[in-house]
Amino acid sequence: MKSRRKSILHCTLLLAVFSVAFSGCSDEAQTPSEPTAKEQPTKPQLHRAKWLWVTDANPPEQWLASREAKRDLALDEPTVLDMARVLHVAAKRFRDHPRMIANRAVQLEEMLGEKGITESAPKLIVTISQVPGATRSVESFASLTQQYYNLRKGGLAQAPAIDALKQQIERAPP
Repeated sequence: MKSRRKSILHCTLLLAVFSVAFSGCSDEAQTPSEPTAKEQPTKPQLHRAKWLWVTDANPPEQWLASREAKRDLALDEPTVLDMARVLHVAAKRFRDHPRMIANRAVQLEEMLGEKGITESAPKLIVTISQVPGATRSVESFASLTQQYYNLRKGGLAQAPAIDALKQQIERAPP
């Protein structure tokens, strides 16, 4: 009986020792701590994004307006709301998604810039949206921007290039 009591006492002591030894280990040591301000991952700046992916949650109007302002803008800012209207008109006239129109306009802006021609993507959308007129739609925004690029690269100024595109569309069968 004494040996049994000794055995129980030893087990109790061992449990007490383990309890004390492991009491310094808490769950906090197993989970990472919150990053400090310096370690906080920075959220990518919308206005610096080169492209809008299909999976991006940012609306194209916010992206374009932010790029133009060179700072991130809120969805309810007037320039973002204006850009939404511009993209809406373009999407109706070209039957293309606003995200595709925004990406293509930025691509055209860069292509023209490489040729020394400065035109912003938002202004390009407005300008090229005038080509089909208020009621007519054309093949796609992308095809019209390619034609516009070729005309501008060929030496035509903005107004003559737009006029040439309008004449081309007027001659095309409905």
